[in-house]
Order: sequence, then structure tokens, then C-alpha cells
Amino acid sequence: MLSELIELMRPKQWYKNLVVFAAIFFSLNFFNTSMLMTTALAFISLCLLSSGSYAINDIVDAEADKAHDKKRNRPIPSGRLGKGVALAWALILYAFGFSISYIVGITFLAAGALLVLLTQFYNFLFKNIAFADVSVLSTNFMIRAVAGALAISVTISPWLILGTYLLALFLSMGKRKTDLEVLGEKAKSYKKVYEVYTAPVLDKFLLMSATLLFMAYCLYSFLGSKANSHLLMATIPIVFFLIFRYYHLTTMKHDIARSPERVFTDIQMLFGMALWFIIFSAALYFS
Repeated sequence: MLSELIELMRPKQWYKNLVVFAAIFFSLNFFNTSMLMTTALAFISLCLLSSGSYAINDIVDAEADKAHDKKRNRPIPSGRLGKGVALAWALILYAFGFSISYIVGITFLAAGALLVLLTQFYNFLFKNIAFADVSVLSTNFMIRAVAGALAISVTISPWLILGTYLLALFLSMGKRKTDLEVLGEKAKSYKKVYEVYTAPVLDKFLLMSATLLFMAYCLYSFLGSKANSHLLMATIPIVFFLIFRYYHLTTMKHDIARSPERVFTDIQMLFGMALWFIIFSAALYFS
């Protein structure tokens, strides 16, 4: 049962909570030991809260997940774990997550509570409303970034909010487009929104979100950062490559688009991200 409970937590999706480190990185406090430890606690808290919400999601979607080629193998839809046990596990995860949130700070606790509340609204309502579903998921991603700033009491940059929202919107659109193309007619049995979504519509919104994300990054490079602007501008071609390389993977129905955590298995994406991080860090911390 232990392996099923760990699987229910979806540790592979904890990468989403890494965005909590964005605030400490962009505020030039990454080498502040106290702030770094606080951010690490915030990350652990969000992972536990997210896992609690994943468990609730799997309980609610158990029947629908049976129509999905991959999710049907999850502990609940496959019958390896009962819903009662899953609910109890979710409550335990929430208890530990909120306890750590309280240690981090009251404002961070409020952000964690908002994240959980909005996730549950998604589970029971917004996931069935086309376009609202991806907007709520992107907002959840944005809340994680804001929570990172609240944890260490630094200014919340509008660029942080805009960037994380657009990035999450881009990834969400890519996931839905690829899911629809791979599942075909079964997609409608999996999620009601696929009665509205079509591949051409999703492709247009995916391309739009990719363009908005790239333009937002360009504007940030020129106007929004206190870093070495010339060095920062050198990352623009790299970001262009990363965004449209990912877009290309969605057109190929690549598994990375359905499971973004697997992006690190793509050599081109991995090399591009590493190069971007090195140059961007140099622009921020050595300017």
C-alpha cells in the first residue's frame, strides 16, 4: 500500500512547485542562507498541499481516468487503492502541508490556502468549462510564484506574475492539444471540455500563448530587469528556441507535451535551458 500512497502523491509533478524559488532568484537573494531555507520549507509545504489536491482529484476523476490511456493505471482507477484510504491520506498531507506553511509565515499560509481552494474549485467545477480550466491552472501556477515572494517578504514583481501565468498557459494548452490528438474520440469520455476543444482551436491558442510568452520575455529583458541588459538580451534567441522547440514537440504528439516533467529527457531542450540559466544568472548576479 505504501507504494500506492506515494504514487498517489505524484512526486513527478512536484517540479511545478520549483517556481516558488523564482522570487529568491530574481530578487538577488539566492545566496541568503536564511531566505533559501525558508524557500525550501515553502517548497516542501507546496509539494504536500499539491499532493493532497492530487489525491482529491484522483478520487473525483476515478471513473473518467479509466478512459485515459495512462491515467487508468493510477492507484484509484486501477483498483489498487480505495477511495476511503485516498481521502484519509489527502487529509494527512493537508495537515502536514498547512503546518509547515504556518511555520513559514501567515501570508504564505494564506497563499497556500488559496491554492488549495482554487484547486478544489477546479476539481469540482472549472475543469468542465473550456478555457476556464487552463486559466485556473495557470493562475494556480502564478500563485505558487507569488507564494515564494510572500515567504521571504520581497516585492512581488508584475513580471513574475505575468511570466509564470503565460508559461503555465502555454504548457496547459500544449498538454490539452496533444491529449486530444492522441486520445481521439476517447477524449470526450475523459474530459467534458473536449466536447468544445478541437485540435485547430487549441493549436491557435497554443501558438498565441507561445507568442505572448516570448514577447513578455523580450519586454522584460529590455524594460523589466535591473540586470546587465546587454547580457540579458543575449538570452532572447535561446528563449525563442526553447519555446518553439516545445511547440514543435506538441505538433509531433510527443510524450513531453503530455508530461512536461519529461522535458529534461530532450537533449536540445536540456542544453538550451542550461545555457539560458548560465547566461541569465551571470546577467543577474555578476552585472
